[in-house]
Amino acid sequence: MRDASSDRSIADRTWVALAIIVVLGVTYALLARFALDGFPYSGDEYSLSLQGELFGRGVFKAEVPPHAEWLGVDHVIVDHWIRSKYPPGASALLGIGYRVGVPWLVTPLEAVVALVLVWWATRRALGPRPALVALIALGVAPLFLFQAASFYTHTATVMFLAVAFAAIGAWTTRPHARWLVLAGAAIGATFLIRPLDAVLFGMAMIAFRSPRAIVITAASALPFVGLNFVYQAIQFGSPFTTGYALYEPAFRALYGDDTAAASLSFHHLINPVQLWNHIAIFRAMILDWTVAGTAVVALVGARAIAPDHPARPMRTFAIAVICAFVLALLPTISDPDDGAPARYLSTTLLPLAFLAAAGFAPTCAVIASWVGRRVRTLFVILAVVFALAQVGTFLEDRLPKQWKREGLYQTAAAMHLRDDVVIVRAKYPSRYARSGPWFDGVLYLSLPADATVEQVQRAYPGRRIWEAHEGEPWTFTRVQ
Repeated sequence: MRDASSDRSIADRTWVALAIIVVLGVTYALLARFALDGFPYSGDEYSLSLQGELFGRGVFKAEVPPHAEWLGVDHVIVDHWIRSKYPPGASALLGIGYRVGVPWLVTPLEAVVALVLVWWATRRALGPRPALVALIALGVAPLFLFQAASFYTHTATVMFLAVAFAAIGAWTTRPHARWLVLAGAAIGATFLIRPLDAVLFGMAMIAFRSPRAIVITAASALPFVGLNFVYQAIQFGSPFTTGYALYEPAFRALYGDDTAAASLSFHHLINPVQLWNHIAIFRAMILDWTVAGTAVVALVGARAIAPDHPARPMRTFAIAVICAFVLALLPTISDPDDGAPARYLSTTLLPLAFLAAAGFAPTCAVIASWVGRRVRTLFVILAVVFALAQVGTFLEDRLPKQWKREGLYQTAAAMHLRDDVVIVRAKYPSRYARSGPWFDGVLYLSLPADATVEQVQRAYPGRRIWEAHEGEPWTFTRVQ
């Protein structure tokens, strides 16, 4: 019987894949600039973008003016200096964007690089048509699409791990050490962004049962780990002090012991609330944040790659990556926050896309045998359309919240405030006290309970003082 994949069609053409990548890249950029306004909505995003602005000016941190205790802002360390609590990798990339004036474009470009690498790696292992499937399964996945328009670190993480994934795939067919060196360097770069993701991805290489591969990869990643220690020494005073540890007392004071609980703890394995949150995240990942049916088709793909197929080692590695991240999520705190609930599983989009690419043809063949080719094609089209609709549904919920969060700064700009001081009156004022790394414009204050307006007036003589009250719209009242 003649294999359908041997027939040449438009789907086999390289230009088709490249055209899809361009369209997706433009889509990410348009969403970032016009839907999300190039605005770092969450505290995580703001912290990263603030550090990116510092890096863009060629500095690690900036001096804080007097009364640092009034300037607290979420996920930012404010003492004698202001800087982000997060590792430097993603902010360093954002720094390039700040340097050229388009920080909102950085993450869409990272996403494009990831798409190119996943397409290339899958094409090399499985062929052109599966590569096109992997490209669409990743590029249209609501989780990937949304984060590609945000300031979150997960897109940069996926980009570097896509480099590692492609290099490891090349090594499985041509076992040259240079591929392992490249994979190790990419994993090391990921360590400078999301250390746990880098460690879990590297641990999945145990599936190859090759001590040599693990040693070479680990050795190639070590310089980046050392660089992170140097960064921590410069930024936080000790190579062994993380930004998380330094920020933890402020976070606990702002949000309480429950919210500031340890991110990783075996207690989360038995905590009923956390167990339920984890189940909800897995459900959301399978049903909401990937193209409909991706998980099922990936299971078919894992079965479809035969033991003697050249891509069998990558199939085993892909399964190991998924298992590593799923198991690692269980002892991780998973309370609701400002981001996509499933974002900590972002890295699994790489192996899911690869396995779905392998399972797409056999799945379509079975569906066609049941309901015919036209209905099968309709199912495929609807899966892509529903994925895009899911992004629209998430934006429908997100955008009003974003407009509210942006509203404080838009109102201040509309009032032509320049050197004014604004006391933020909100349920969580530290979410809004964004004065920038230089404190050279409007000064936003998140006052502790024991601070008074009179103290603010004495601290900033000659400057106009306002109280901004949270709402839609925000209301500003001049302090007399």
